[in-house]
Amino acid sequence: MAISLLPIPFISLRTKISFNLSPKIFSRRQSCSSSSDGSTGNRQVSLNSEKRPFAVATGDMFIGLASRLLKRSNQRTPPSDDGDRIGTVIEDEIDPAMIWEQRVKDVEAEKERRIITSPGFSFSAAGLLFPYHLGVAQLLIEKGYIKDTTPLAGASAGAVVCAVITSGSSMWEALEATKVLANDCRRNGTAFRLGAVLRESMEKLLPDDIHIRSNGRVRVAITQVFWKPRGLLVDQFDSKSDLINAVFTSSFIPGYLAPRPVTMFRNRVCVDGGLTLFMPPTAAAKTVRVCAFSASSFKLKGIGISPDCNPLNRATARQLLKWALEPAEDEVLEKLFELGYADAATWSEMNPVEDLVCDDTSAAQAIQAS
Repeated sequence: MAISLLPIPFISLRTKISFNLSPKIFSRRQSCSSSSDGSTGNRQVSLNSEKRPFAVATGDMFIGLASRLLKRSNQRTPPSDDGDRIGTVIEDEIDPAMIWEQRVKDVEAEKERRIITSPGFSFSAAGLLFPYHLGVAQLLIEKGYIKDTTPLAGASAGAVVCAVITSGSSMWEALEATKVLANDCRRNGTAFRLGAVLRESMEKLLPDDIHIRSNGRVRVAITQVFWKPRGLLVDQFDSKSDLINAVFTSSFIPGYLAPRPVTMFRNRVCVDGGLTLFMPPTAAAKTVRVCAFSASSFKLKGIGISPDCNPLNRATARQLLKWALEPAEDEVLEKLFELGYADAATWSEMNPVEDLVCDDTSAAQAIQAS
């Protein structure tokens, strides 16, 4: 099925697929962003605790079990060197109970970026809704919102798309790789083996110097398991394998990617980054957050681009959650790509690139130094 990216923001859904779209119509300007451009400062966005995806609820259970085991053993592996020490601890502005951390190496890697373009773009956890993010990224790259100097951040599937953008691979190529992954999971199963299939796909798609391209630019969100979960933002990578391990860890839904409750990353016990940093802040002074789920349905704040941008073309929350956890057919993956492209196009109409994108090196460095 050929993908048709229409120049207008709305895409016809007259296909064999039934999306059960909501008849309720929202104002595009109100639903597409909470501010004029949908950007925020370095703030954290949190899920409403009463409406959490199944994977998040399962993750909380595994985190609790892992924390009890860690507390009982009372053992923590010391950092391998001074660069692995935590260099920055920031309290979340929206949810003060949530904090995120950066190692000394990660802080230094960001300071080495000579030019930073604002706004940065942060991509949410999305599971197998990954093609939606690819469609958004395609529009943002085409229109000049995302440049080589644009900071990126992501959790889980959002971290994967950040790596793809930085790699220089086309979003079409990544979509085809997603189809191969989904077909493998449909034939052989998803639970407990998705991690191995994902790792193999990244090995094939990403170039050998992906870690060099990503250093100081891409923040990968990971959830550390201590006595309570803490978010860790990683954007300094030693090798291609190290970056893939970071993205794999960010995508590690407990008991889903592999038959174990937690995984290890740089001597830290970790799980999916989306459990604490659903849309992590970027290194830019302003961040536009991209969410593959309906911001209004999940009561998320500060979202710039989401299915709410085109409410008529929006699948139900139940359908999105199903596709996030189980691989959809190729035509659905293609439609998700188109919907992401359309939602980004709607957002761009209200936020012209010439009014929004600018060199923000000094402002970003001031934040890093504070």
